[in-house]
Amino acid sequence: MDKREYKELSEQAAGGSTKAFAQLYGTLYREMYYTAFYSLANDSDAVEVIIAAARDGFSAIGKLHTPQAFRAFMMKTLCARIRAKFKEYSVEPPEVPESGEGYDIKHEFGLLEDNDRLIASMYIGGRFQPDEISAYSGFSTAVVKKSIERVLSGFELD
Repeated sequence: MDKREYKELSEQAAGGSTKAFAQLYGTLYREMYYTAFYSLANDSDAVEVIIAAARDGFSAIGKLHTPQAFRAFMMKTLCARIRAKFKEYSVEPPEVPESGEGYDIKHEFGLLEDNDRLIASMYIGGRFQPDEISAYSGFSTAVVKKSIERVLSGFELD
């Protein structure tokens, strides 16, 4: 999708078009899912925070100042929802399966501290750059880079 088409869709979505919003959302739902899933290690919680972020995005899209703000708003909202879920986990942590498909990566992510898990999931799963992660998550770029370095050095990569 080129910039002109993205801008047109943003304007239509800001005017209340659910179809245009769905098309915009379609440009980043994979990154959102990977970020949420690997941060939370639980599919139903990932879907829950994504739905909440999408609902927030739809209600706020008319207030965004530029078309480029949509992506940033959605990822910031998702990160805030994930961090709120981390607080719920401090009472009862998510279950990580003991074996099965995806066990290794879920296990490795499950060993990380919450903030490292969020940063790693955005970097590895969402393929966001450190400056984007910093902008979306609220962590400084230095914290993000340090976390990425720490996480990557701790993973056993074959």
